[in-house]
Amino acid sequence: MHIIIINNAYGRFPSLQAMLTLYYNLTGWAEGVAAAGAQVTVFQRYQHDTDLEIANIPYHFITEHKPRQLTWQIPWRIIRRVRTLCQRHVQAGIPTVVHMNGFVFPIPTRVLRLMLPNSVPIVVQHHGERAMRSWKQRVQRAALRGLDGYLFAAKPMAQEWLDAGIIASSHDVYDVMEGSSLFTYQDRASARAITGLTGNPILFWAGNLDSNKDPLTILNGFERILPAYPDARLYMAYRYDSLLAEVQARIARSQALTQSVTLLGQLAREQIPDYFNSADFFVQGSAKEGSGLAVLDALTCGVVPVITDIPSFRVLTDNGRIGALWSVGDEERFVAALRHVLAQPVQAQSAAARQFFEQQWSFAAIGRRALQVYEMAWQRRQEKIAT
Repeated sequence: MHIIIINNAYGRFPSLQAMLTLYYNLTGWAEGVAAAGAQVTVFQRYQHDTDLEIANIPYHFITEHKPRQLTWQIPWRIIRRVRTLCQRHVQAGIPTVVHMNGFVFPIPTRVLRLMLPNSVPIVVQHHGERAMRSWKQRVQRAALRGLDGYLFAAKPMAQEWLDAGIIASSHDVYDVMEGSSLFTYQDRASARAITGLTGNPILFWAGNLDSNKDPLTILNGFERILPAYPDARLYMAYRYDSLLAEVQARIARSQALTQSVTLLGQLAREQIPDYFNSADFFVQGSAKEGSGLAVLDALTCGVVPVITDIPSFRVLTDNGRIGALWSVGDEERFVAALRHVLAQPVQAQSAAARQFFEQQWSFAAIGRRALQVYEMAWQRRQEKIAT
């Protein structure tokens, strides 16, 4: 089977390597699918044309002289290249599936469907986007309805799209995690020697200071466990900080938080693995997520997650078997979840987190699951056109 991945998401980068570093989930996904036994070809929009091979996978970087987002504009050069490749595969009898990244390219996806051989299925992968509204939703419905598969990190996340009629049937929805992590486990003492983090236990936050991530509930709950765990420390790394003033004010009002919480600000990407590997527990209060890339980073480093009970986090933690889940915005439940994990040996919890990541969320594991989905989508497409 041959899988063709199209990624229209694009931003100008100082170099191709800089883009590939940021788009590690694109390359990791492709390599995972290839390792599972498929041939893979990637088409990626870029600022100039370049063809190269990475891990024996051909990548075609193609320029389209159109706006950055390319939500409505049609990437003709990519589509024509994909059509030619698909036609060649069909003539050679090679089962082929096209994977489109993102629900936010309805017109390009519909044009692609019209131009591809009828036997070639298209699956589209969700990356946290919401269904469009008003007339745009009608266009999105007309363009995306009737495709051969819709990939979500967790099946319940498709409900919005089913309710809007953009996806016709839940039978077309498949659960495949959208990404993984390239981080690796490090000895805690070695990592802490690098970062200087101290505390017993050490809690780590990696996420924006905004209403969706809910740092204030985290601070309120953390303050409540400090009498029983006076040596506990919370370190908060973040990029966007719309609630920074509120967070700083909340810390300033509490002597306990002032002594126990450190605002790290934005870390350089190369620093982040050391900080994850310095921590015992990972905390986050998200109301919604497309998947949970920071949670994946925590799991691979053996950092025990204490995170909200939302669909993608439920999947990532095996319904809370790894770490603990708590209700969005519920301080009492957060405190109870913290106390639950703190009462257990952290080493055993850490080992369970790492093992679960390797079994379920490594790129190799995701690639195996993705290939199963591609095969099902291809088979259903053949049955559909035969009737």
